[in-house]
Amino acid sequence: MKYAVRSIISGLALSLALAAPVLAGPQEDAEAAYAADQKGDFATAMKLYQTAAAGGSAYGMYSVGLMYFDGKGVDRSYVNAMKWYKQGAEKGYPQAQHAMGSMYEQGQGVKRDIAEAAKWYTMSANQGYVMSQNALGVIYTTGDAALPPNPVQAYYWFTLASKEDASAATRASRMKARMKPEDLAAAEKLVKDFKPAKK
Repeated sequence: MKYAVRSIISGLALSLALAAPVLAGPQEDAEAAYAADQKGDFATAMKLYQTAAAGGSAYGMYSVGLMYFDGKGVDRSYVNAMKWYKQGAEKGYPQAQHAMGSMYEQGQGVKRDIAEAAKWYTMSANQGYVMSQNALGVIYTTGDAALPPNPVQAYYWFTLASKEDASAATRASRMKARMKPEDLAAAEKLVKDFKPAKK
């Protein structure tokens, strides 16, 4: 009897041990990938990020893109980085949307396109992502052939970013000094009405 119970317990323990990797989901894969990445084990990190991405993790998709962008564990490829960023961005991941904006702004892996950059930055910024808010402020300050300067939008985005970014606060202050009163009032209303979009 003791042997039978011991045998059942041993069998159950073995079953659980074998089942454990199967029970790991995209979140666990992403966490393990991040740990490997921090240790400099980029090959393992890349495999785990890809597994997380295959399981539907937007963070995993973004991270695979980042590995390609930085050339960590793989040959650097802006084209592959863009492909993976886009997958994460389309799932609503703000860092991936910001990365897409940056790639379009810099012309990395794609033709430079400021209007397209602003589109992706806006998706991210609307979720409260400060780096994208600041990037939009810069774009609307300097303008481009496809996207003329817009002081209302520049001040709006700099002001939102200024809650966490001192450089954005400085830029908002400079922009404010040059604005017409009616433009400033319109921008401040936008700031007051801002509510981060749900992720």
